[in-house]
This record gives sequence, structure tokens and C-alpha cells, in this order.
Amino acid sequence: MDAVIVDTNVIVIANDTDDKRKDCRDHCQNRIKQIRYQREKVVIDDSRRILREYDKNTHPNTKKGIGDLFVKRLLQNQKNPKVCTMVPITSLAGNGTDFEEFPDDNALINFDPDDRKFIAVALAHKRDNGQVPTILLAIDRGWLQFMAALANHGVSVDLICEEDMQRPRQRRKEG
Repeated sequence: MDAVIVDTNVIVIANDTDDKRKDCRDHCQNRIKQIRYQREKVVIDDSRRILREYDKNTHPNTKKGIGDLFVKRLLQNQKNPKVCTMVPITSLAGNGTDFEEFPDDNALINFDPDDRKFIAVALAHKRDNGQVPTILLAIDRGWLQFMAALANHGVSVDLICEEDMQRPRQRRKEG
């Protein structure tokens, strides 16, 4: 059974009702459905850092978007090995953003501290299970400059909305 780590932006975009991102939303929704119906395991950390981030960015108990339902299912099944795999990651300096499992690599020194947990979980899963789960990413352009460095450490990232990420950013209208 394949294992995946779902970046929070996939879940948020799956819940999005704005038609400006319709294609990306549809891709995220389809990928979340695929996880459930093809029975891929979702990998999370045993300290619930990822689940807390999901919960903070969704409404699993009140709204019924696909992302909300996905998070609700994970919250209800976090200890069910058919749905979830929990791996321990070791926080350094107690700050919750630096982890022993995160590569000590100058090419990753500016990687977003809030997203380091996803990389740490991927590498912890490899350590514990011999398999590196794919990280699913929707629209976070900040990852793009680190793709080669992550690949050098065996981390695989699936850009679900790659077309959207490659488009130039639109300037916001100033009012």
C-alpha cells in the first residue's frame, strides 16, 4: 500500500469555493478521493503537529467540504493502521520547527520552518518503514526552489497543481 503525506494546502484548496482556482480545486478533490478509495495510507507525526495544522485550517465538525471530511476521517482514524501511519519525529530545541530528521543541508537552510515537519515525517517513515511517502502539494510556490535538494535526500513531491504553480503570480489590485 502506498503512503502519502498531504500538505495542508491540498486540503484547503479542496474546500475552496472560489472558481478562480477551479482546476486546482478539482485536482485536489480528486486526489483526496483517490487516497480514500485506493486506500493509500496517510502518514502523520505521532505528536499530532500535522493533524493540529489540518484542524486549524478546516472545519471537520461543522462544514462538509471534501477537505473537511478528509480531516474528520483522519481525526477519527488516526490510530487505525489501515488509514494512517504515525511516525515519531524528534523536535530540536523544543521549537516545533526544527527536527532531527530534517536534512542538515545548506541547500535547505531557508526552507519554510512551518513545512519542515512534512519533510521530517517523510524521512522518519523511510527510517521506520523503508519507504519514502510522496508529499502531495497544491500551490505552495515556496517549495519549488528546494525540489532538487529534497530529491537529493530521497523526498518525492507530487505537485498536484503544477500548472497553477508555474503561472506568473497575478498582481493584486490596489484600491
